[in-house]
Amino acid sequence: MEVLENRGVTYRFGKFVLDPAERLLLVDGKPVHLPAKEFDTLLLLIEHNGRALSKEEIIAAVWKDAFVEEGNLAKQISRLRKIFSSTGQNYIETIPKHGYRFSAELQQTAPAADGEILIEKRAIRRVKLEIDDDNAYEHLALQPKSRHFFTKGRSALLIALIVLSGITAFWFWRRHSSPAINKISTIAVLPIKPLTDEENNRALATGLTDALITKLGGVNPLIVRPASSVAQFADAGQDTLEIGRNLKVDAVLEGAIMQADGKLRVSLRLLDTQTGQQIWEDRFDGVFTDVFDLEDRISEKTARNLLAKISGGSSERITKRYTNDPEAFNAYLKGRYFWNKRNEDGFGRAIEYFNEAVAKDPNYALAYAGLADCYLLLGVWGTVPPNEAFPKARMAAEKALRADSDLAEAVVSLAFVEWVHGWDFQQADADFKRAIALNPNYALAHHWYSYYLVSMKRSDEAIAEIKKARELEGPLSLSVNTDIGEIYSWAGRYDEAERHLLDVLKIEPNYALAHSVLGINLIKQDRVREAIEQLELARKIESAPRILSVLGYAYAIQGEKEKASKLMGDLNDLSKRRYVSRFSFAIINIGLNDIDASITDLESAYTERSDTMAILQVYPPLDPIRSNSRFTDLEKRVGYAK
Repeated sequence: MEVLENRGVTYRFGKFVLDPAERLLLVDGKPVHLPAKEFDTLLLLIEHNGRALSKEEIIAAVWKDAFVEEGNLAKQISRLRKIFSSTGQNYIETIPKHGYRFSAELQQTAPAADGEILIEKRAIRRVKLEIDDDNAYEHLALQPKSRHFFTKGRSALLIALIVLSGITAFWFWRRHSSPAINKISTIAVLPIKPLTDEENNRALATGLTDALITKLGGVNPLIVRPASSVAQFADAGQDTLEIGRNLKVDAVLEGAIMQADGKLRVSLRLLDTQTGQQIWEDRFDGVFTDVFDLEDRISEKTARNLLAKISGGSSERITKRYTNDPEAFNAYLKGRYFWNKRNEDGFGRAIEYFNEAVAKDPNYALAYAGLADCYLLLGVWGTVPPNEAFPKARMAAEKALRADSDLAEAVVSLAFVEWVHGWDFQQADADFKRAIALNPNYALAHHWYSYYLVSMKRSDEAIAEIKKARELEGPLSLSVNTDIGEIYSWAGRYDEAERHLLDVLKIEPNYALAHSVLGINLIKQDRVREAIEQLELARKIESAPRILSVLGYAYAIQGEKEKASKLMGDLNDLSKRRYVSRFSFAIINIGLNDIDASITDLESAYTERSDTMAILQVYPPLDPIRSNSRFTDLEKRVGYAK
């Protein structure tokens, strides 16, 4: 048994219309999103309306040569029933210990020579024809000759009227219910789902998702949401189209991967987020030892289908490979899997795997770029001392560029190191611009460049760059939206900053960074008590040194010096267990009005080459000491022109 795929035939039952040719289900004229296999299951049941189909028959027809368990079918039936129950109907009957049966009064629109004729199920029964008879429509077309109660003229007139009404109805329905697929300018590649939960499969799924995002990012002028924007949907039960609409993209690419006995199968489909229509779907088979060929085929096929929807699109970079060593590639995929966890333990494991990848292929540029990413964030987070983290990030970025001088990811990493650690601001500016020229759609380049610009007091340019980063990242990025608020605040636009930060906290009330930045912004508006409330909320979520330091500063300027001193003690205790920059101590001392101690702390941070030296000119809690000669001398030593 197989899905019949009756091209040109549509099925109507209750408020629903099913069009096999367009692979479209409508309820009250509106499209309902169905995953590919759910659509095939429903079509099979409808084509055998009134007949009990066994589970084995359905699985064999819908999944063909793939192995699935009965639970997959049961989940699909359950989801289909939910769709029908929303209109008060239940068309799918369970046959105990056997399978399922679809039962409905069906209407079919069947193809005819000059149009389409609406045929009722009851009319088919009167001439003793079964719907699943392959020749039913041909037999039915001959029946009018034997209907003696019509004259030939009346029969011809009736048939003409039916044909005309059928054409009109079909045209009207298609015009209003099946909108054309839109042009695509933005796309989200959702996390590919591993069908088994082994670490290797999870890593492979994550790696292929990243590879697709990277390669499709080479299709100009397509905007591809970065992995950071879509990672939050890795385990979400949210509907695919809903995710795409939340990310404000024209299309979403979703897929699944299965690996067994060295063989791989990747299933993908591309959906128009506005219409719900499926643009294309495909299945790719390969073996793990030739995973590069599989990746190339997937990227090329996806790109070809996208290019048809992009005006003036090109994909010169789509087939670029960074290694030909399967073991190095496997290690890199695992590295990216742990990198995406975005925590200290994850970065540690990622470094191990990236090092394994470059040991197997010393020219693996992407793996070196992965190492640079890890060390950069470990340095910024304060997990690893800056004099250790940033030189390692620089070394990795330079090795990546020796392997591939045009790798935008590595150029951005190098620019960041030049800015926050090398204090070579002119070179950093040039490198940020070069990275953006190499890949204008690389969101992180615009994001980090915006911070560089605001640190140089070029606030209008900074705001333009962070807005570009949000355009590329999508509207749901908590970090980008929070950083928009921070950049507005550092630029002295406090009301706009507050609006952005409150919007972030409406989306995610437990985002510590947004509470912290809002607290600093409120201090600049002389709303210190409100600031303390926000900073205490931030501390409950995350007791990071920079949160503790600003909270201590707020208590100090509020006159609650005991609480400020207690937080200074907390920082001292924390510094015995991990690295804490002297910059954090300096901020509390400023609040306590101990100016000499605060500048001594800042000079220690200078010796540490802390990344905080990069924001000396704009960080708001430093405002009370800006006129101090020791502070201005420190700024000159860092490299700020006066």
